[in-house]
Amino acid sequence: MFELAGIYAVYKKKELDESIVKKIRKSASKLKHRGINHRYLYEKAPIEIIFYYKKKDVNDLPLNFTIKDGNGEIIAIDGQIYNLDKLNESTSEGDPIDKQEKSDLRKILNGFDKIGSDIFKVLNGSFSGIIYKGNELFGFKDPVGAKPLYYCENEDFFIISSELKALTPLKEKINPINPGTIINSKGKAERFYKYPEFIKDYTLTRRYISKLTDKLNQLVKLAVADNIFEGEKVCGLLSGGIDSTIITHIAKEIVKNIHVYTVGVKGSKDLFYANKYCKKYGLNHDMIKITLEDMLECLPDVIYALESFDVGLIRSSIPMFLISKRVKADQGECVLLTGEGADELFGGYSYLEELDDNEIFNKELLNLLKLEYKTGLQRVDRIPYFYSIEARAPLFDKRLVEFSFSIPPELKIFKKKGVGAARKWIFRKAFENEIPSEFIWRKKQKFSLGAGSQFILRGYAENIISDEEFMEEKNLLSSFSLRSKEELFYWRIFKKKFNPNLEILSEIGFTGIFEL
Repeated sequence: MFELAGIYAVYKKKELDESIVKKIRKSASKLKHRGINHRYLYEKAPIEIIFYYKKKDVNDLPLNFTIKDGNGEIIAIDGQIYNLDKLNESTSEGDPIDKQEKSDLRKILNGFDKIGSDIFKVLNGSFSGIIYKGNELFGFKDPVGAKPLYYCENEDFFIISSELKALTPLKEKINPINPGTIINSKGKAERFYKYPEFIKDYTLTRRYISKLTDKLNQLVKLAVADNIFEGEKVCGLLSGGIDSTIITHIAKEIVKNIHVYTVGVKGSKDLFYANKYCKKYGLNHDMIKITLEDMLECLPDVIYALESFDVGLIRSSIPMFLISKRVKADQGECVLLTGEGADELFGGYSYLEELDDNEIFNKELLNLLKLEYKTGLQRVDRIPYFYSIEARAPLFDKRLVEFSFSIPPELKIFKKKGVGAARKWIFRKAFENEIPSEFIWRKKQKFSLGAGSQFILRGYAENIISDEEFMEEKNLLSSFSLRSKEELFYWRIFKKKFNPNLEILSEIGFTGIFEL
């Protein structure tokens, strides 16, 4: 296991002026919330690495950072890798990596030396990181993209950063490192992972469906267990919907006296169902009721933490921000389990019901999954990290993601003539014998809608921004326009916080499906 960290790695193409070095180091400080306890500086030309972290190893060095003796190779990780203890068994080519190596990070370096980027195919977890080897700096990201990593460059430097905000002051074009990809300081990008093909040949028999639901049940439980480590304080984010309910239901059997949190406006359905579930199972439960004033007060911090002005993303980030703030005050440092992922893997969005062609349906799920690192996973990472809390989304476990490709579309959204459609049907079915029907078959709602906060800020923005202002300000580029007064409201705050180069707009994720 590892933990949250802030990575800022600079490859100097030439000796830099002292003014540039000071600017770079000041920019790096914007990552300190990702590792509030310690800052580690490694400097040996042409590399400078600034690393923010929480815990030290037995040698008083960062837990997630290793320098290999002899050749000076370096590796730093942000996030979690669950199967490092098995790396000595074999690589993807069937050869042992290093049976004598006891350091987890050195195992990855040894694997990288031996099989290159294929080592990252073997790893299971949510991670991003850097490697310095052979006078080259590499940045890499896990196949789903749960942990962020960006880069920018000019004729003077090539810089990799855990967050966008630490690069915007440099006024260079910023690019994300895509999921399942490794990039180096010479500008070469290599995609080391591709998703499997969707299943095409199958017969929907009872036995076949039963096998799929049993396997899905096992994989979800395994993913939750792998996200919980001995000695960690673990809490749950319980929206009251089926995704977070299933995660909480599994976690409560692993974490003794787990504490769960729910957020919503007074009278919201999330509060009602979450409270009912927690009472039934005797869980420690805090319900946070929020108002418009609460939302307006935290909005600038939400936009700064999130690094986005997308309407749908901000709507769902505000409740999570207020939960994270409360968790930090109550628990201090802890891990927060979330239910993110089921909508993309198993068909949870209402518009998907209209896609009757299986190929089109699968293509849309794949598009959602590929975009997730810029939308939902960005929220899961950035918002709790603002309070130095690590949120984990077990449903985006690589094994579970890959298994979802073997599930036919008819079992993701189950349609019955005269009755309607059940979204995420197989996900519900896999746990219907363990969780009462009033929870497992509850109608799907967006986090912000279930929390009751979805349209409160929209109404506020409509009242404070005139039609004339919107028409005058909505066109940011010839190819990019703001979609609503609410989005303009958020853009104004984003612009003030980041003073961005407009080129960055092409790299910001936008949720296409939300009510304006």
